Amino acid sequence: MFSASQAGSSSVYDRTVAQRGLSKAHRCVLDQVPSHVSVLEIGPASGYLTRALVERGCQVDAIELNPRDAEKAAPYCRKLVVGSAEDPQVFGQLNGPYRVALLADVLEHLRSPDETLRWVAERLAPDGEVVVSLPNVAHWKVRLDLLRGQFEYRDDGVLDRTHLRFFTRSSAEALFRDAGLELLQAITPPPKVRGRFGPLKELAKASWPTLFARQIVYRLRRAAAHPST
Repeated sequence: MFSASQAGSSSVYDRTVAQRGLSKAHRCVLDQVPSHVSVLEIGPASGYLTRALVERGCQVDAIELNPRDAEKAAPYCRKLVVGSAEDPQVFGQLNGPYRVALLADVLEHLRSPDETLRWVAERLAPDGEVVVSLPNVAHWKVRLDLLRGQFEYRDDGVLDRTHLRFFTRSSAEALFRDAGLELLQAITPPPKVRGRFGPLKELAKASWPTLFARQIVYRLRRAAAHPST
């Protein structure tokens, strides 16, 4: 949802959602955000999640890099800053405090995601949480490709060509700890249940989530050793 391009065109994520609608991963992210709370959304793209949050009574401030997407998202935001989530001056325009900070498919696009997470944590309310979704590079298809000696970038998905970083669940949790955040819950979006093998697929994904999950959604809070300033 965070476009690496600063060009005038909309991001590929905006076009994908326009064609396919919200995914199960999108809906899983939304399920972690209570109604009627203040939200800081990093990388809203054209505002497809922002709109859903506002419909639930949330007030949303946002940071978006892509100017065209920002123009589309702005009507749903209380305040929207156009700029990079790796720029401290951009964060300086948003004070909070926020009950929830949302980074859906964002951190894999950043050079220093730990620093961005620290700036986010500084703007949380005392009872605030961070909701992060990340592609899971330990998905079985990526593992199989590596056994074949293949690592091919694509237009979207786990090996999206705009990704600067790749995360397993363990490396994601290490990132969160380094940023002063404590893991509350790791959630894998429910699988598509199709045909007679649907229940078997659901059981397999529940048993080996890091093998079958394309994305993992994390709920986090500020660690006790990192109180609000």
